[in-house]
Amino acid sequence: VAIQVAWATDWVSRADVNQAVPYIGAKLVLSGGAEGYPAGQAVEDFADLHAQARLSATPDNILGSLVVPKENLEKAVRIANAHLRAPLLDDKWLVRVRDGLAAQMAEIGARPEDRGFAALRWVAFGDAPIRAALSLDQPGMISSVTRDDVALWRRTVLARANARLVIAGALDAQEAGRMVDALLEGVPEGARIPALSIRANLRPGRILLHVPDAQTSTLAFVAPLPPAAEDGEMEDLILVRALGGGENGVLFDAVRTRLRAAYGFGAGLDGYTRANRLLVLRGQVATDKLAQTEEAVRTAYSAFRSEGPAGPVSRLKAPLAERLRRRADDPASMAFSALMAVLDGQSPQMTFELQQLLDAVSEASLKARLQKVYPAAQDFVVLAVSPNADALPGACVITAPEQAADCP
Repeated sequence: VAIQVAWATDWVSRADVNQAVPYIGAKLVLSGGAEGYPAGQAVEDFADLHAQARLSATPDNILGSLVVPKENLEKAVRIANAHLRAPLLDDKWLVRVRDGLAAQMAEIGARPEDRGFAALRWVAFGDAPIRAALSLDQPGMISSVTRDDVALWRRTVLARANARLVIAGALDAQEAGRMVDALLEGVPEGARIPALSIRANLRPGRILLHVPDAQTSTLAFVAPLPPAAEDGEMEDLILVRALGGGENGVLFDAVRTRLRAAYGFGAGLDGYTRANRLLVLRGQVATDKLAQTEEAVRTAYSAFRSEGPAGPVSRLKAPLAERLRRRADDPASMAFSALMAVLDGQSPQMTFELQQLLDAVSEASLKARLQKVYPAAQDFVVLAVSPNADALPGACVITAPEQAADCP
């Protein structure tokens, strides 16, 4: 049985709060003990029940997951409820969680490629709270989080009225309703938080972050795509795989096979929030071929956007069809898919209709999608990170991520 829960959060839009709190709070609620459960015990109790429990923060939602054999469901729900209803938020565990997050962010901040994407967030949001929430890079923001901060966040965000929940498994409606009630029993009622309306401002441009001690160069093309709620997601999954899915991808062929400028060059879908979805083309590139690679990617992408993916549509759809087939027997995947549909303002029933949506994909729909919503080659933000400040002629050269906000 799988239970998936989402609580909307507006924390990243507020300048009056510490943006690190949701990330620390999500970990501390489950690890910091609860009424009847000493700090750290829940991890062992869930393991004994062969259950997996998780609470994690994203910029616009706090996501909770509980996956457990049906025979242990009631016990696992009882443990989860205690931590949602009456968490201890143990001070020693707070320090442990803070220290762990600080170490993780320090490691990320030291990697040249990640510093490049930090620069991109300055382009997208400037000095807005959401940028700080995505980067967690302000001095002292993690170490200054207090138990009171987490307690306030927990009361306002992890509220009963703010929860959207999906349960999947071998349960009838009565059993499912009873488990939902048990999970949320005694949780603060609170109020529903509306979905975020923040939009990234990813204006086209060319930026090079100069990192003298970088071992190689990184090149990325980034542009917005419509949110998944606006349909076309099946086409996107197929198109992105054809564009950058391993050795058979269009970009791999252009950059690795023909130019010999990189070990690989891929494409993927990413996002700052569910409403801010991104197309990302990226790869590590030989510094002396950075400018050539930029031109090769533009040329290959433009041809792909104009002509569409090569090969029969049935072959392009096959990997996705296999994923859907495996997922149909996995309650956790089905529940998560249904929850994502709910967050997008759609019916959870859509999780049973994905194969039909895939069946409807055609050569015409793929080409129409490319022409309608995919950016032209000149509409990307091109981001390079390189030990050579002159490796991308004409780019806005910066030495620190925050300087990207001032690039034209």
